[in-house]
Amino acid sequence: MPARDLVSWNSLFCAYSQCAKYSKVLSLFDAMMVENVKADAVTMVKVVLACNYLGEWKRLDCAVEYIENNRIETDVYLGNTLIDVYGKRGFVALARDVFDRMTERNVVSWNVMIIATAKSGDIVAARRLFDDMPKRDVISWTSMITGYAQANQHDEAIRLFQEMMVAKVMPDHITVSTILSACAHLGRLDIGKAVHDYITNKSVESDIYVKNSLVDMYCKCGSVEDALKVFDDMKERDSVSWTSIISGLAWNSDSDHALELFSRMLREGTRPIHGTFVGVLLACVHSGLVDKGLGFFQSMQNDYGLVPEMRHYGCVVDLLCRSGDLTRAYEFMKNMPIYPDVVVWRILLSACHRHGDLVLAKIASDKLLELDPTNGGNYVLSSNSYASAERWEDAVKVRESMGKGDVLKPLGWSSIETYNEISRFPKRIC
Repeated sequence: MPARDLVSWNSLFCAYSQCAKYSKVLSLFDAMMVENVKADAVTMVKVVLACNYLGEWKRLDCAVEYIENNRIETDVYLGNTLIDVYGKRGFVALARDVFDRMTERNVVSWNVMIIATAKSGDIVAARRLFDDMPKRDVISWTSMITGYAQANQHDEAIRLFQEMMVAKVMPDHITVSTILSACAHLGRLDIGKAVHDYITNKSVESDIYVKNSLVDMYCKCGSVEDALKVFDDMKERDSVSWTSIISGLAWNSDSDHALELFSRMLREGTRPIHGTFVGVLLACVHSGLVDKGLGFFQSMQNDYGLVPEMRHYGCVVDLLCRSGDLTRAYEFMKNMPIYPDVVVWRILLSACHRHGDLVLAKIASDKLLELDPTNGGNYVLSSNSYASAERWEDAVKVRESMGKGDVLKPLGWSSIETYNEISRFPKRIC
């Protein structure tokens, strides 16, 4: 071109960006600076996005500095892009600074700011933003509901979803999957069923993620028949689908059916994942299938290249302990390629209490108090092991040692549901 204006440059920036040629975008920006052409907000949106996709953080800082030094107007598109990029990097204060300086905002501006704030853990500030929004869309509601769920405030997630229904906002598949997960965490089968009925009657988009969430929710709420019905009606299944139903059946003590489905999964050519083997091993634990369980554990790595994780080792230890072979369980733990965590040691200590093995109980107790000295539950387990063997003095000594240091006494929880609200009450159990 004999003469190139800003529109010419921006056309090329847009073309490169749409083709995901982000290195070209940055090279073009360098060439533009050499020719002393001043960029505008359209240019800088493409430059900021390119820096973000390529992880060029120093260049991103330079781009922001260029925006400020050249007093480029931060319009709604540039502002939203900066908020999103800062939010994903965890720089919430910088995102909020951009948000506050924007003279014009749209619903996207509020949504990305809510997402960034909730992701940072400041759920109160995120809710304040949500309440201050002049207008909300489904993404606004879903972002706030997801924020509550990620903060383990599942009651609040469900409460906000109910407000969303009152506001007559149609949820999408992400909203539905999130709320079903919240129901699973709380055991709220009533609300989970209501959500299932709603998406069926309103023809809400129900993809494989929603179906998987339904299977998981029904299993965790103990409604295995409903879980199987959803699973059987699925036209498409992935590894998560099979894992959810296999684990759910195992947790609900239907081990034979769980192992039968695992065999069917393999026959249909679906490759198992780490979670699948947790479910399979749990099924073996609940059925006392020691040899079969150990065979599955070996198959994980030998046949599928899956490196066992702590939860798999814990299942094997539990399998051996429940069969009464505590010595073999301890030897297995000593030969683990990763050091057993407190959960694995607790499994062994609990088994020692049941079987009266004070020698291994002392070893497990010492390890627990070394790894997790402030957890009062470990002291209770140790004391109970001595008490079951009528070694009362040792039991009392362990109990008395809880009063020293910063030991947290374990809490028991009671819950009561009134007017569709669940209230929980803590109580010291020792």
